[in-house]
Amino acid sequence: MSLICNDCGKEIETLPISINEFVCESCSTNRNILKLNKTIERLSLENEEFKEELTFFKKNVIQTKIPNSDFKFWTEFGNGVYLCDKGVKDNPSVTFICPQKTMILILEGKLEPFDEFFNGNLKIEGDLQYALVFFDIIKLASEINKETGGE
Repeated sequence: MSLICNDCGKEIETLPISINEFVCESCSTNRNILKLNKTIERLSLENEEFKEELTFFKKNVIQTKIPNSDFKFWTEFGNGVYLCDKGVKDNPSVTFICPQKTMILILEGKLEPFDEFFNGNLKIEGDLQYALVFFDIIKLASEINKETGGE
């Protein structure tokens, strides 16, 4: 008997992460990427310092594509908000293309985005200025989360 991932339908070669549902490692990583982004989104609603920082920028959309996967997600920031979801947004300011592991480690603050860019693990299409701003916002969110004891 083989186990099938509830998200993508592929056969699972590793142990499931949950007894109630079977999810492959790739889909689990995708879920964690969205969970990290949703944590930042929640921070933008609950933390005045972070919300204020987001007011300094006009609305920008970051589209992220994961090679060898159908998983895509977008992030919108500026005008006091940070929003994210899976899927595709039209006319993004910037598009990131990188492996899942690279993106999750960047969002966790364990990898420096520009090191990954210069090493060829992160491709950036569009206005590099907005990529710089986005990574600064991610870094600030991580610092605020640590200070406030968040996730």
